[in-house]
Amino acid sequence: MSTQSQPGHGNPHQPDGQIPPPKQGMSTRLKVALGCGVPTLLGLILLGGCAALFSKAADDVSKDLDKNHDSAVVSPGGAAGADAGSKGGEADITHDVKVTSCKVRAGEFGIKELDLRIEYVNSGDRRFTYLAEGEITVNGEKKSDIISTGQNLAPGQKYTDDKAGGLAFDVAKSAKSADKIECKIIKVSRSSY
Repeated sequence: MSTQSQPGHGNPHQPDGQIPPPKQGMSTRLKVALGCGVPTLLGLILLGGCAALFSKAADDVSKDLDKNHDSAVVSPGGAAGADAGSKGGEADITHDVKVTSCKVRAGEFGIKELDLRIEYVNSGDRRFTYLAEGEITVNGEKKSDIISTGQNLAPGQKYTDDKAGGLAFDVAKSAKSADKIECKIIKVSRSSY
């Protein structure tokens, strides 16, 4: 018998019925895994580094903004809360804002409206913009929010926001003469530019 294989009977260098030895080198799957996996891993590492840098930059900017922003909360009794004047040595800014009028009156064409006025006096040493947040209650039940601003006030300057009651049209419309209406400032914030 000859050692040459006959046509159609497999590999001429391998006897019939034996499995060929595995090929040397990397498989296609391993090449794809490395080709896609390594760049993906590097991309994730790069993204994580960028996220960390962005987070640090945002924290730094936030700290800089906090230097120009004061906030105080008024307790239910009307006195400044524990965190009022939270920056050491700063004045209590809740005294810079007060409600000077909170009553129902007849407006144009006899329509009832809430006469709500909020007065701002800048007690600071530079220009500030104030934001006052509060609530309107009728017989102890909250009916509406108060949001008022006094913008760009110089030291010692006074401003009265007499349009703050525009938010409470429904309160005035449904008010009865026996109702007890209160306007409370809950939080005061100020910022300088």
